Amino acid sequence: MVFRLYWKQAGDRQNMIIRQLNIKNSGEIHDKTLEFSPGINVLYGENESERAIVHTYIKNMFLGDISEAIYDNAVFAAKLKSPTEQDLARELQKFMTGYQGTADSSMDLGRAMQMLKMSRKGYLVQADRKQKETEQERQKLLTRMDDIISDLNDLNRKLDQINEKEESLRMHPGDENGAVILDERMAQAKAKRNSFAMGMLISAAAGIFGLILTAIIADSVSVSLIVAVIAAALVGFCGKQQLKYAREFQKRIRMKKRWVSRQEKLRCSKENLRQDYDEKETELCNLKEEYREYEENSFLLTSEEREVQALNMAMETIERMSGNIHLQVGRKLQMRTSQILSEITDGEYQDVQMDAASHMTVTTGNGVEALECLSRGTLELIYFAMRMAAGELLCQEESLPVILDDIFGMYEEEDLEAVLGWMYKEKKQVIISTCSKREMELLDREGIPYGKQIIS
Repeated sequence: MVFRLYWKQAGDRQNMIIRQLNIKNSGEIHDKTLEFSPGINVLYGENESERAIVHTYIKNMFLGDISEAIYDNAVFAAKLKSPTEQDLARELQKFMTGYQGTADSSMDLGRAMQMLKMSRKGYLVQADRKQKETEQERQKLLTRMDDIISDLNDLNRKLDQINEKEESLRMHPGDENGAVILDERMAQAKAKRNSFAMGMLISAAAGIFGLILTAIIADSVSVSLIVAVIAAALVGFCGKQQLKYAREFQKRIRMKKRWVSRQEKLRCSKENLRQDYDEKETELCNLKEEYREYEENSFLLTSEEREVQALNMAMETIERMSGNIHLQVGRKLQMRTSQILSEITDGEYQDVQMDAASHMTVTTGNGVEALECLSRGTLELIYFAMRMAAGELLCQEESLPVILDDIFGMYEEEDLEAVLGWMYKEKKQVIISTCSKREMELLDREGIPYGKQIIS
């Protein structure tokens, strides 16, 4: 079921208006959309069970805002089923008596209060359970956020450690590229190696040349020996130095490989840590947003809490009515019933009264008459006036729509015209549920605008 309600300000009162009712699949009704206007509406259908489905949907819609007792006595009015005028008179007296505090009636306040208390208790249990579940979820969020914050701190520490290790690999303070220095040192060792290799070759060549030259010029063995020793010494020195710097060159190569390997490992570790950090930070932001929504929604009433609030309001209303029911509510009901009855009968019936013994009388042009002496048509009019008055009294702060279910079947045409005119004048939303076209024909004839919904 889908439905739409809205509230319309009217002076000091709020008018609740039914706008739309969508019934997907229920009984004999499938995918039906009903549109209602703010004033008089006629819900026509020859099949009573189909109209009953609509009534049920409307009732379920209202029970989220008002109690079932208020709905049954202020919103929904069914036709009277009493077979005789005497039975009908007793039913009306029973209805009026309920407003004045006696038991065993449709408006028995004590029984209504008990039912409201039982219903409220159930909703309080549900609200408490939902509150605990919500609090558990909120605590889970807090725990998860704390865990993520701890993980982020741990990742920060690991990143600091990597930064320290990177700093230790720098050749000079502030140096960002130690590989350049390592390459320079490799180049220096290589140059010295090559230089001493060349020196060794030059010394060997010079020694050989010196020996030959000495043999030709000096022709002395001792001189040649000295030259050979010097040349050999130079070759040995250069060879030794060449070997030294060759080893140093290889060492520099190994140092660079180790340096590059460590730098790469640190870079990969740092990249992975930063990726983990970003993921954790994103998750933390999402959790914070979810927690913020929890905090914002904590100020909103749950459906159970709204039910409890509505029940409390209904109970408060009943308590106020129970304080001095006879003087306050009973008298008001009689006065408003009398006023409405006088309007729809053009003053023919003016004053509805109930004495201490629950006997009802009506003032007419011929005097005061007991309820049992009136015709069924008049009793039907009194019932209508009483239900309209009761609805107004129960919903003093806001005006609710009224659903009238086949209550005009026994009306004379003149009486029906008067009732329809009165409802139009009151400018409240009324849904006339009927299997007869008479109401629509009279509305059309009198030029009274209305909304029409047909259930086929």
